Amino acid sequence: MIGGGARPWRSGRIDGAAWTLYDAARAPSGLGLGYFFCDDPDVADRRAALPAGLAVSDLDEEAFRALWETGRPLTSTERRVVDGSGAIWLAQGTGPVWAEGGSAAGTIGVRVRCVSTRRPVVELNGATLSGMSDAELIARLGAPEGVAPSSD
Repeated sequence: MIGGGARPWRSGRIDGAAWTLYDAARAPSGLGLGYFFCDDPDVADRRAALPAGLAVSDLDEEAFRALWETGRPLTSTERRVVDGSGAIWLAQGTGPVWAEGGSAAGTIGVRVRCVSTRRPVVELNGATLSGMSDAELIARLGAPEGVAPSSD
């Protein structure tokens, strides 16, 4: 994979399903985004807040499950895509929902963050998740249209 290497992660099983938790991003305060990726494509991935100082690789089974339980499934304005190199990305719609109808198309977009590998965050201005297939979204990850500075 291209990029700055794998993000910290830990695997575990919850209710018979295999999950991988990635430390997907950290704010300057240390607060983080935990991304739970499920191997079962019929089970929705989850995201959870990671407290500052928490190392996901150090979680025991009980703490792993407790963090998973605090997490929430992706919303209708989010989705996971996996690129050709196997990197997992979280795409999130940005801007006001009413703008999708065209009345304020310049205020919407899609922010795409690689959760499995350190890569720059990609901002797709004027795009909507509902208007793109996974293949179209993946193709635009390498496009020069507004790559924002990364906020690991």
